Amino acid sequence: MTTFKVATIAAKSLVRIWRDRTALFFTILLPFAIILIIGLAIGGFSSERVPIAIVHKGSGPLTADLLRRLDHTPLSPRAYTDEERVRRDVRRGAVVAGVVIPADYDAVVTSGKHADIVFLADLSHGFPAAIRSAVQAAVAGQGAELQAARFTSVRLHKPFAQALAQARRVEQIVPGVGVQTQTIGTSSRHSFVIPSGFEYTAPANLVLFVFITSFAGSAALIESMRLGVSRRMFSTPTSAGTIVSGETAGRFTIAMLQGLYILALGLLVFRVSFGNPLAASVLVVMFALVATAFAMLAGTVLRTPEQAGSIGPIAGIAMGMLSGCMWPRLIMPPFMQHLGLLFPQAWAMDGFVKLIALHGTLRDIVPQLAVLAAFVVVLLPLATWRLRRQIVA
Repeated sequence: MTTFKVATIAAKSLVRIWRDRTALFFTILLPFAIILIIGLAIGGFSSERVPIAIVHKGSGPLTADLLRRLDHTPLSPRAYTDEERVRRDVRRGAVVAGVVIPADYDAVVTSGKHADIVFLADLSHGFPAAIRSAVQAAVAGQGAELQAARFTSVRLHKPFAQALAQARRVEQIVPGVGVQTQTIGTSSRHSFVIPSGFEYTAPANLVLFVFITSFAGSAALIESMRLGVSRRMFSTPTSAGTIVSGETAGRFTIAMLQGLYILALGLLVFRVSFGNPLAASVLVVMFALVATAFAMLAGTVLRTPEQAGSIGPIAGIAMGMLSGCMWPRLIMPPFMQHLGLLFPQAWAMDGFVKLIALHGTLRDIVPQLAVLAAFVVVLLPLATWRLRRQIVA
């Protein structure tokens, strides 16, 4: 087996994909488009401000104060003039929730009567309990002032406006009650944190597309076997081991180039920090080896290039869904979370989450690397053994 022959066979795979415009689209352009679109769509999740719709047709100091309180929560109020439009945008997901303040809010509250503030949410999109809690906290904060002012106004026979001003001065003087939380038994460093925006879509699409491209690329290996190219090479002074090594090197080179391309895309275009450079590089290399192993095995199991081209994307997307490439595995039911661990994409995603969100090092992702290595150790020898048998048969 010579290095030159192995490199020549590997280069053949690169030339083939370079001449295939469809393959170039799925390898280069589509990952960029998907990262951009999905990253922009969920980019707001990386912000601490969540958009909600506010309808307030009335005006007055109490309405203005309530709007100020809502704006000082993790919410980002957006002014609306039509309640029906709020309902439509909540259903469409343009805003996560809506709040409707009555037009006569100031007059009703000042008179000591009960005023209803409407909270709108779409239960089919997942009930935003945290958003409702933030709205309730803002309303309750103002409500406490109003109750104190009403009590003072009634008991001391003072005008309501004067009592309210006094209640606000007292609130500024008296320190608030603070709540401190502490997790016992585990370090916060190992808590599960979900990256958001481009920080999630960039590694997710790296894992997704490297696997799909490699799997679908097994069609080239099947075509070489079908046309007898590999057997003709074997009839020359070229050993079966050299052919197998060359084909493996070709698949691995394509997977690595695409992985490095998406890595560079995330770093330079989308400003994503993949964490520790050494750990991220090792993780990409290991997953490229896994994708190569799957591609080689598919090339020896599937019968026609059409099967590889059709089954590859479907299998890759299905595995990606279960593994967290489309959405975080944490939001899935526990059974589905454990099911996703059957696939290498889940372990690669867990590794990237540790590096990006938890600022992990190479030592922190050793368990993920070990599982990925196990996939390679089991599948790659099996795939090369099957390919060698088909060549010499």
